[in-house]
Amino acid sequence: MTKVTVLVPIDSSGFIRRLGPMLRLFSLPYNDFEIEVTGDVSSVVESRSMSLDALSGFRLVIKVLHDNLRKLNDVVHAFFWYIRPGTKLILETDQSPGQFFTGYLNMTPVKTPVRVLYKDSVIITWSRWARDGLLRDGFNDEQVKVVPLPYIESLFKVKAAKIKAVAFVGYDYYRKGGDLALKTMAVVKSIDSSVKTIYIGQIPYGKPRFIDEHYVYLPRPKVLKILAESIIALAPSRHEAYGLAAMDAMANKTIVVATDVEGLGEFVKVNGGVVCPLGDLNCLVESTLRYLNKREYEARASLQLQRLMENHNLGKIRNMMKETYEEVSGK
Repeated sequence: MTKVTVLVPIDSSGFIRRLGPMLRLFSLPYNDFEIEVTGDVSSVVESRSMSLDALSGFRLVIKVLHDNLRKLNDVVHAFFWYIRPGTKLILETDQSPGQFFTGYLNMTPVKTPVRVLYKDSVIITWSRWARDGLLRDGFNDEQVKVVPLPYIESLFKVKAAKIKAVAFVGYDYYRKGGDLALKTMAVVKSIDSSVKTIYIGQIPYGKPRFIDEHYVYLPRPKVLKILAESIIALAPSRHEAYGLAAMDAMANKTIVVATDVEGLGEFVKVNGGVVCPLGDLNCLVESTLRYLNKREYEARASLQLQRLMENHNLGKIRNMMKETYEEVSGK
């Protein structure tokens, strides 16, 4: 049986740093491969921010040195730009380097060197949008696989009674569209004062009067409870590679009203949510008000959950992962 090392990014306490890698662990083909899951402690030196800073080069050197000194199995499955030449590598990422530079660093590189670093690797990503970016960066068609993350009910669904509320979660004010969420909530509240507005994330100029509850930060269980209680979850992002927060909402029968951008827009459309053109405030407001109506809400919420369970079915995704592992191990 082929041995595979799966490296998951962990924090200083040994917990997996991001939800995506955690979800992927549920869909690995454990019955067909000898899989060793181990923490990639080099991720501890990575910045919490996505932006470059004075120590970015130093952290990259430390990570590459650490990851290349470890003794691993012949096949390695790693996340988010692991560099180990000569390895049978499955690299999993939510976006291409070009998309990252554009979306997070406001840079548009002419060409990224990834084709040289990963010419023999198989790349797993979560959306067609990310796949297109990887192809633009130089990967070939056969190399890039779109394998969605699985829906694991126990990690998403919580018990909560619905209230007439609109919620927003976004810790990066500009990229997550915090300003657009506030504008939408202001108009909705002026039309229907009975709607409860809940904002999770930083507001640069302080809490406006039309926001009923504001939290700069909440742990995931509390965020899930707020999303589960709300009828609408706003996601007016400018840059977002995937829709994990949207998955949180859909799993709890909360209508997602999002901007039609990048991986987020793709995720929301495929799974039955509502999308608006970026910056279209009228669409955001009208969609929010429409689905606050109980009759409209019930049908859309049920559609979202049904499509989420179909498109992110654990058994289907596990078979996709098995095929990818077989392809890499057979090289």
